[in-house]
Amino acid sequence: MSEEQLKYALDQFENQTKGSHEKAYKMILFHDSQLKIYKELFPLDQDYIKMYDRTHPLMLDVELKFNSISATEWDQWSQTGTVNNFVKSLQGSLGKAHDWENRTAAVYGISNPMRFKQIWGVGLKKFNGTNAEAIGALLALSTAIGADANPLMIAIKAEVDAAYAIGNPAHHTQEEKMGTTALKISQLHAACRAAMKMEYRNAGLLMDKFPENENNIQSSFHDMALLQSKQQTEWNLTLEGRETKDVATRTQIPNSKFRATAMGGTAFMYLASTPGGIDSTPVELTDMLEKKFTAADFEVTDYAVNRHITVVNQMQLPIKFKLDLG
Repeated sequence: MSEEQLKYALDQFENQTKGSHEKAYKMILFHDSQLKIYKELFPLDQDYIKMYDRTHPLMLDVELKFNSISATEWDQWSQTGTVNNFVKSLQGSLGKAHDWENRTAAVYGISNPMRFKQIWGVGLKKFNGTNAEAIGALLALSTAIGADANPLMIAIKAEVDAAYAIGNPAHHTQEEKMGTTALKISQLHAACRAAMKMEYRNAGLLMDKFPENENNIQSSFHDMALLQSKQQTEWNLTLEGRETKDVATRTQIPNSKFRATAMGGTAFMYLASTPGGIDSTPVELTDMLEKKFTAADFEVTDYAVNRHITVVNQMQLPIKFKLDLG
């Protein structure tokens, strides 16, 4: 079997999207949309009905799980930031742990070195370790101080216990959110895999239906550019006065990231349904101000249809335009 023949024996959809849930989502979104179009164009063709009816639920499942994981990941990152900042407040020469050690030394460093060593046996090492180690060190320090009757040590223990009461629950919440994220990623991966397997099955049915690939019909059902190649993500363009430029055609999803700058004047960007079209809510670019936004800002309802990135120079004179995707 030749290498070219072998390609037809492999699920290229699953293989090419294995490392990217976003790519799989975009692939099945486009495929599902095209099947719907052909199902409506040829309502008596049972093949289109069959393919759409078995594909659409899988697309909806990917969409649901992708949106869910996006929210969960943001929640996890926020909680991780909270825990990281808490632990940083314990560390370093200005951290709370260093302050507690100095204050303990003032009490026992000279008068009772053995007691100081009992409390601070390993010094600040654990506090400067991982988040789990630093929070565990709080509990160990509180236990080591114990029922010490010295008023200064009672004050230190109260501060340590208060810090532990904040840090420990926060760390447990972080771990729970990480576990939730891991589970949802696993569920999303399974949904993407099922969708890509179905797109592969549909490709086989379409190859059987159109063995000569009449009018390159396979490309009508699959986002071939996304499937087969690493797409361009950066553009540096010059737009003439009042020029409308069809920049690129890309399947987007609501959280797809854009970073754009107009230099020399104002420009508008659109995510249109036709090359060079302007049938979306415009995103305004102000001269020399980089703007970061997502595809959701274009306020389109069908990302499989609105795939054409258009930029319009609002000025009479030429301007420079820079765009980064992702």
